[in-house]
Amino acid sequence: MSFWRKCVAVASTLLIGFALITPTTASAAATVSLTMDSYVQADRATTNFGSSIRLSTEGHANIWRNALLRFNIRVPAGERVVSAKLRVYSETSTTSTQFVDVFTTSGGWTEGGVTWNNAPVRGAWLGKAGGFAANSWVEWDVTKGVSATGGEQNFKLESNAQKWIGFTSKEASNPALRPRLVVTTASGTGTPTEAAVVHGWGTRTAGDEFNYAGAPDATKWIVYNSVGHAGNGIRSPQQVTVDGSKMVMTGTPDGTTAGISAKFANQKYGRWEVRAAGSGDDEYHLVSILWPDSGNWPCDGEVDFAETTGDWNVIKFFHHYACSNSQTSAFKALDVSQFHNYAVDWSPKGIVGYIDGVKWFEDTDPAHQPPGSMHQTLQLDWFPNSTANGAGEMRVDWVRVYAAAPSL
Repeated sequence: MSFWRKCVAVASTLLIGFALITPTTASAAATVSLTMDSYVQADRATTNFGSSIRLSTEGHANIWRNALLRFNIRVPAGERVVSAKLRVYSETSTTSTQFVDVFTTSGGWTEGGVTWNNAPVRGAWLGKAGGFAANSWVEWDVTKGVSATGGEQNFKLESNAQKWIGFTSKEASNPALRPRLVVTTASGTGTPTEAAVVHGWGTRTAGDEFNYAGAPDATKWIVYNSVGHAGNGIRSPQQVTVDGSKMVMTGTPDGTTAGISAKFANQKYGRWEVRAAGSGDDEYHLVSILWPDSGNWPCDGEVDFAETTGDWNVIKFFHHYACSNSQTSAFKALDVSQFHNYAVDWSPKGIVGYIDGVKWFEDTDPAHQPPGSMHQTLQLDWFPNSTANGAGEMRVDWVRVYAAAPSL
């Protein structure tokens, strides 16, 4: 991706039991409060800590402290769990090499009876958290350990850190700092493929469903009328239309193609998701971009969260940063001729890319952060080569924007 791609167009062991929840709307997120908690400690193997105002983990010699948790989810008929995130408030900081891991485990414990000697063992590993500050929220995505139909789920927290790591418990005097589980449900029985559904992004704040006919909505889009990428071909408003259910861009063999730039969701941080497909000559590249509102490229960055580069069976992610136009990237074998959901989650923590709800790219280096607000663009760019020229097409079902992740 280069400056030409956009600028010429613009010139024109913690034991926790959770209460039952009964969400009533599809894709609804519910915060589940604690019903019981405790922790267990190796050097006090018969002691119960169920009434402690703090929960803790530790991986130091014989002073092991582990954390277990249990919750119950009642899922309404016709819905399923699509996301579950455990959040606890840490009173202790950790370094980037000190982690608290979360595992599945079995049940059978009680708040007033669990000890090191009778605590359940760990099961499958689900993830880890580390490098967090004192007096801050820590989050684990435990979706993989939760049944889609809900019911009782049990987890265990362990740490490799040779230090005490304390968390507020159910007995904390401030209810707002007590541990909680955030569960998102959605209607239907199939496996969700939208990142917004899988990861519980909530209600859309902007976008376009392309459920009309004619030119792209002028209140939402700037349609390019300019020379093409790197001066190749031209971008013409005649090459983009909406057919009542999707937006279609077509590229001719001589390089007459199209692109559009969003007028909505000009923001720093947020979540964007696009359902798209493309096909045709390999000289045409499908691209879904976050472009800097300043137009100051490359210094203000560029996020290409779905791009083909000469092969319709491979999708790529390019994150451009700094005035040197440095990049981090990823690629994945994929039949781009079929519709897929491409998403990007941009927060102060970094940039994460998803395909069909599954994470495939992540850059958490603070030095790589775009410095200002950005917006969505969609482009079918022409890269002529020595082969015979052919036509290309880009199809987009919808573009959806969601608010940035809440600060923890």
